[in-house]
Amino acid sequence: MHWHRLDKDKTIGIIDRVHASGDPMLFSPHSSEGKCARLPFYTNHLLFRLTNFACMPTFSMDFLGNGETYIYLDGTEDPIQKINQTAGLHLNKDNVIPYLNFYFFNVREGGEDILILKNADEGRDLDLYDDERREDIHVVPENSYVFFDDLTGNFKVTAPLYYMGGVVQADIFVTRDGHVTVNPTGMLMSDNHTTREFVQ
Repeated sequence: MHWHRLDKDKTIGIIDRVHASGDPMLFSPHSSEGKCARLPFYTNHLLFRLTNFACMPTFSMDFLGNGETYIYLDGTEDPIQKINQTAGLHLNKDNVIPYLNFYFFNVREGGEDILILKNADEGRDLDLYDDERREDIHVVPENSYVFFDDLTGNFKVTAPLYYMGGVVQADIFVTRDGHVTVNPTGMLMSDNHTTREFVQ
């Protein structure tokens, strides 16, 4: 993720709007930093991050925003779908994997971690709490496959995943409006890349 640090006035503007939306007073202009990053699948929203340096350890909160409104990414699918429904989402074969990387980084419903892997071997030494790796939305797996259905506008992505505590090969279905469904098809053995199919 390529972050752009915001100047003090823009940071204060975001803090004011976040507070005005009813979110708790967690950030002060004197002890907080704001930054933003472009996302290749949104045309009218950026990813914003506010970091509070007044406490130890420091903590951050991420928002999707258009300069007027900011929606907190709370770990569920709801904030992302709110943005997707405003016609800001534009998926194609080049950005659907970055979208999935972003989605899995920000949606952890049920407390389950899901991560698209570069390859099966990465699963052996993966630190799930390495946010720098998790937010690298441009990671494209080796031997991944992206299928686009012209009739429906939906995608199917085949890639290795860290899923439910193990390394699996999976079909990931993405609808044109950004809903994601994971269908594991086999367990991957990272030492020799053999696959054991799931019994359906």
